[in-house]
Amino acid sequence: MGAHFEIILKEIKHFPVVILHNKNWELGMGASISFGIQQILKYKENFEGVLITLVDQPLIDEEHLNNLISKFNENQDAIIATSMKDRIGVPAIFARHYFKELLLLKEDYGARQIIKKYESHIINIDGKDKTDDIDTKEQYKALLERVKQ
Repeated sequence: MGAHFEIILKEIKHFPVVILHNKNWELGMGASISFGIQQILKYKENFEGVLITLVDQPLIDEEHLNNLISKFNENQDAIIATSMKDRIGVPAIFARHYFKELLLLKEDYGARQIIKKYESHIINIDGKDKTDDIDTKEQYKALLERVKQ
C-alpha cells in the first residue's frame, strides 16, 4: 500500500495477509510493482508467479481471479491476463521468469509494456463485464447506476 496507508491499515490489519508499505508510491504503478516484486524475492519460499490486480476495478471478483489461477496452474511459464473490450491487461499472473523485467518497471506504466512485449505468449481469460476501471467520482456513480439495473 501507499497512499492513505494509515487509514487503510486500520481497516485491514486483522486479515491474515502480509501488509507492505511502499513509501515511494508516488513514483507510480511501475515503481509499486517493482517494490512488490522486491519484497516477494526476500521470502525464502519459491514463488511460481505473481498476480497483479488493481484497486480501481471493483467488479473483478473471486471467480475471475480463480479462473486466472487455475489457468496459471496449467501453464506456469505463461502470462495469464485478462482480456477486456479493447485490450489485454490486469488482473494478470506473471510467471517467475518475468520477475526480472517486473523489477525494472518505473514510473506509472505498470506491466502494460511487458504484456505488449510478450503478447504472443499470453493466455487470455475473458474479463466479461467486470473490467470497468474507475478513476473518477463520475465513473463511480455511473457504475453504481449500471449495477443497480
